[in-house]
Amino acid sequence: MRAIRFLPVLTLAVAAAAQTPAPATPLTPAAPAAATQEPKAQKPIATLDGEVWDHFGTGITYHTTEGAAKLDEVLKNPEAFSGKTVRIEGPVTAVCQTKGCWMHLGAQQPPVMVKFKDYGFFMPKDASGRTAVVEGTMTLKQETVEQTKHYLEDAGKKDEAAKVTEGRKLFHFMASGVAMSRPKADPAQTTHEQFGAGVTGAAPLAEVLKNPEAYTGKTVRIEAPITAICQTKGCWMHLGTQEPPVMVKFKDYGFFMPKDASGRTAIVEGTLTMKQETVAETKHYLEDAGKTDEAAKVTEGRKLYHFMASGVAIKKAK
Repeated sequence: MRAIRFLPVLTLAVAAAAQTPAPATPLTPAAPAAATQEPKAQKPIATLDGEVWDHFGTGITYHTTEGAAKLDEVLKNPEAFSGKTVRIEGPVTAVCQTKGCWMHLGAQQPPVMVKFKDYGFFMPKDASGRTAVVEGTMTLKQETVEQTKHYLEDAGKKDEAAKVTEGRKLFHFMASGVAMSRPKADPAQTTHEQFGAGVTGAAPLAEVLKNPEAYTGKTVRIEAPITAICQTKGCWMHLGTQEPPVMVKFKDYGFFMPKDASGRTAIVEGTLTMKQETVAETKHYLEDAGKTDEAAKVTEGRKLYHFMASGVAIKKAK
């Protein structure tokens, strides 16, 4: 009888236990979901194309989506760029003709005066007309009369410098790096072999000889066919089929011509002078040309134009 009485009590205890909530357990953060996409690669820092730009100082590097602010945009709000490290792109309108130690950007007046950090690099003196990207800091500066005169004289503007009575107020840019667009290739650079300083563009010899006094003693460029070459070293050549020819020699004995260049066209840059050769000189040059029999008959030195060339371009053989 007692066993029968305990059964309901046990049943109720089990039921109560089933209804009692279990103690809470701390939640653990879910594991992060696996990445479904690869992270984007960082854009590489690159130098402006070396085949298109010449680099000076630290050069110009940039993320592929970045560039430089155009000068005309900068000058609309120069205060936003002043005193900060910035990049500016603009046309080169003047270069120091003494050392290349400064340049002007922009055709506006006054231009932006660009100088180079620590005097560590210079620009090509013939860079006017090319495009430059400069990196550095820009500040507004009041030049003294002496500074303005100095810069104008460096630019070859002596008459303008003499008239200065007040220094310019203009933006100065201190560049740590410069990239300058390369000039478009002159056809002569690809069609001609270059010697010495090289050269492009010239007056035809026939035109020069119509009025040689206009060219004598000046730095000139002349184009003509090569009619003889020193067969010992290539240390001189003749230009033109006229008699006597123009005798071309090479500055400081610094470069020679190919011995087989006769018949090709040459462009020479240098100075033209009339010279009376001695008998010994004329004999020597004829012997160098392989004309030994002709040299033996010489009794009087030739009177002819000598040309001292600092640069030569010879049309490439086909």
